[in-house]
Amino acid sequence: MMVLKEDDKQNEPQALKQWFDWLHDENQRGERARLRRCETLDEILLQPAFYRLCLALPRLREHDLEGLAIAAGLLAVIKTPVNTSLPKMLGEGGDKPAFSPLRFQRLLATDSPGDFFKAMRRAIIQIDGKANPVELTDEVLHWYRQQRQPEWYRGARQWQYRYAKPYYTQS
Repeated sequence: MMVLKEDDKQNEPQALKQWFDWLHDENQRGERARLRRCETLDEILLQPAFYRLCLALPRLREHDLEGLAIAAGLLAVIKTPVNTSLPKMLGEGGDKPAFSPLRFQRLLATDSPGDFFKAMRRAIIQIDGKANPVELTDEVLHWYRQQRQPEWYRGARQWQYRYAKPYYTQS
């Protein structure tokens, strides 16, 4: 596993993919299962696989530890990595989207890390465990940072806008 320099932000997506591949390797079924069974962020913070992710992403560990824990728990739920964004997949289905508008509204309204983790986990499970690991992690960290600095995340920067647009623009 590659350990990044503090300022080596460009390699983070690759390091995340390597960790994701490691977690989903046949030999790591136990680690993946332990992460998948976690129901709270405190439980995720105690998992060896989470610390392995922290070593791979030191800059994020330093500033976004709880957000990284949310991401780790969600990445363990993914069964099939895809290139399509999660909100787009949630909105697919025309009159009957994969994730109901009411559940989607509840997801957008979450304001605690624990509730956000549970709502996102439910969303991923609802679409048969399909998600883009890097995009998902980026969106989780965006949500987490918005909770800490809401005044900066307004309008098009707002996580809710970024998620609602692809969900509601499905044809």
